[in-house]
Amino acid sequence: MMKRYALFLAVLLVAVLAFNSCGKKENPYEPNTDAAMGSVAANLINSGAVNVTPGLGVALFDLNTDSLGIQAQIIITFPVNMNAGTVNLTNIEVDAIQGGTITYYPELRKAVIYGTWTAGAYWVKVVFKTGLQGQGGGYIDGNGNGKADGAPYDYKKYYVCVGAPVTPAPDFVHPALINGFPYGGGVNPIHPGFYCTFDNNDIDSNLVRANFSVRDSTGRSISLKSAGTAGGPGSWFVLFQTTGADSILTSNAPYTVNVNLNAISDTNGNKAVWSNYGYVANIANAVWPFRTSTTAAGDYTPVRYITYSKTATELIVTFNDTLNYTTINANTFKVYKTSGGNLSSAVYGRIYYQPSDVGAYQVRFTLENAPIADPPNSTNYRFYLSRNIRDNTGWYLDGNNNGIGGEAGVPGWYISSDDIDEGFTR
Repeated sequence: MMKRYALFLAVLLVAVLAFNSCGKKENPYEPNTDAAMGSVAANLINSGAVNVTPGLGVALFDLNTDSLGIQAQIIITFPVNMNAGTVNLTNIEVDAIQGGTITYYPELRKAVIYGTWTAGAYWVKVVFKTGLQGQGGGYIDGNGNGKADGAPYDYKKYYVCVGAPVTPAPDFVHPALINGFPYGGGVNPIHPGFYCTFDNNDIDSNLVRANFSVRDSTGRSISLKSAGTAGGPGSWFVLFQTTGADSILTSNAPYTVNVNLNAISDTNGNKAVWSNYGYVANIANAVWPFRTSTTAAGDYTPVRYITYSKTATELIVTFNDTLNYTTINANTFKVYKTSGGNLSSAVYGRIYYQPSDVGAYQVRFTLENAPIADPPNSTNYRFYLSRNIRDNTGWYLDGNNNGIGGEAGVPGWYISSDDIDEGFTR
């Protein structure tokens, strides 16, 4: 029998782990990156199910044309039974109303606001605050993310009008960062261009420029200059270019782009947001990596996972490059039994390689504790490879195939981590 070179005589993993039952795959190397976005709250009221009459942007109807001003009512229909004590004009704030009253009809789940507005042509803002609550204690989920973010993030704003305003309707929409460049590997280091893309052209470009930065691996800031703006509604680009001594970046070097969204707003004062976050307190900076290209000879690409195979006794994992086998161990190569898509228990196994595996870029995990089921392929397993696995040149595993390697996932930016997970059956 061929001599086996064991990295560890025995790899003992914790046999039973506690995981939540959210019904999604869990990554033991990557914590829940949504945690910073607040906690899910019960009894929140769906803002889209709150109906206001007259409709959005519709004029108030004068109920008494014989008197001065506009005497009108606003009718609000709720999707749940409300706490009557919270249905008042403090928690439902209405602009420019005179002598306003509000009556709540619990059997109809309706509130009727009656008042007088000065005649003219202008917009009337209606704000549902977090003090307005249902009988279950929840308030309106103003930003629509299903989480209790509090005031003012869950305030729901609405508008009606008096007459026919000549100015556009009030803008309550938070501009969203939807893209950024460059990202990933292979970026030309000579006069590279940069941009942020927002979903509306009313973004304050000066604030974007003041809060956009690029740094090298030492943390040194790269000098940038404005390259103008481009695009239109729905896709507005704020452009940058390197300048001065930084006009040509270092070849084959990692850099990081950082955008401080908390300090950016549109020209109407609406705070900028990005991706999954929505309008919440302390939005995380949008941070993403890139690496410049090179034409020099040498190994300038990170190692990548290719495939796996299995036998009756072991799992064989193949990569595309040489492996630093000292980085493949119980912490970086894990196997789990799964149930309903969730990890249920760890599998004991031995990680090793044969001499022939070195040139084939392979590593093995024994499966004596994951026996073939009866019937075969009726038991589910999943293996994980950590982004901290390296090749012999020092490159980290590039699991998301963007040319960088060793990355943690970026919440809300749809950048997956470089960890690998793959399911198989026994």
